[in-house]
Amino acid sequence: MAQTSEYLIHPALQLRDGRTIRSLGDAMRLLRDHQSRPGIDNRDEVLHRLERAETDEQRRQAAAVFFVWAKELDLINPRPKTAPPKAP
Repeated sequence: MAQTSEYLIHPALQLRDGRTIRSLGDAMRLLRDHQSRPGIDNRDEVLHRLERAETDEQRRQAAAVFFVWAKELDLINPRPKTAPPKAP
């Protein structure tokens, strides 16, 4: 059985600082690198949820919580909008 840290996030998240989050392990490393700001964000709770996820459903939920956390802190680089197809 694969470790939680090996589970992939698809599509990968491009962060504003140039990092790419491709797995739950990448997400946990980012959370560990990110300084906790008590009362400002819930970094510790998000990290613990990722670390303790044992089932696929818990991993999906933990990844979703991580995404919300990263989005709230504006860490995710917005995807470029694709131009509509040109008319012939």
